[in-house]
Amino acid sequence: MNFIIKCISTFFIFQFMFLGSFFSVNALKPACKSINNTIISHTLSLETFITFSKQECSIAVLNSVNLQNVLTFERVLYQGQTGEDVYNINLSLKALGYVISKPHYTFDTETKNAVIKFQKDNGLKSDGRVGKSTLYTINKNLSIKKLQIPCQTINVKKAPTKGYWITINKTSNTLTLLADKKPIKKFHIATGKKANYTPEGQYKIVSKVINPRWFDVAGGIPANPLGFRWLGLNIQNGWIYGIHGTNKPNSIGTYASKGCIRMSNTDIESLFKIIPKGTPVWIGSSNQLKQWGAQ
Repeated sequence: MNFIIKCISTFFIFQFMFLGSFFSVNALKPACKSINNTIISHTLSLETFITFSKQECSIAVLNSVNLQNVLTFERVLYQGQTGEDVYNINLSLKALGYVISKPHYTFDTETKNAVIKFQKDNGLKSDGRVGKSTLYTINKNLSIKKLQIPCQTINVKKAPTKGYWITINKTSNTLTLLADKKPIKKFHIATGKKANYTPEGQYKIVSKVINPRWFDVAGGIPANPLGFRWLGLNIQNGWIYGIHGTNKPNSIGTYASKGCIRMSNTDIESLFKIIPKGTPVWIGSSNQLKQWGAQ
């Protein structure tokens, strides 16, 4: 009897440890690997640390079932959000046989309907949101079918500097920090409500401000729409368009601004520390960045 109790206890402890480590947002977990293990991405909070190779990833058959070879949890996804993680959900659902006309970066009605159908098929709460339980079940289904999602890579033909520089992809609402041709970190961002609100071009950082003031709103307070950091671009006088924090964290990952690039306050503060004045910043759609040799 004692032996049986020990076995049952050990089983549940093991299951708890496994699920706890899988759902841990703060622990580094593999997001995806290429078949030859040359492309590996990890997620730490909202920052994505990525090691790239020149090989492109695609949906592929895995040799073994391993839940950690697929998606990792970054944030709860729901209709209206944009990002590379949304693209991967769309691609995964399409690979699993759900109605996604073409994988895309926006969580739209088609995505929501596919998520609801997936949730119903798998006995989950059918709310159309991709939280931890839905993500876990997507991972499980991908693993059972031995499918792997693609890594989101950036191939740079010619970097504008040997040091740090930035690309801002308006299609995926992703800011990527690079050093020469090597991507260092990726961040979720918010860009203009309309496609023409956030200007496209190759710019530079010309101003850096801690606790910027916004009209009659004092700097350094939670109510300030600019958050606690400002990185101004060389458009007009450097004070019109910039990369900054926000007092609306739920807007990150959406099209929400009047033209500036919003980041979470934590992310902009970490970026602010290492980005000097003069840092190149390329802003464009996926197609525009590709034309410039950064896609």
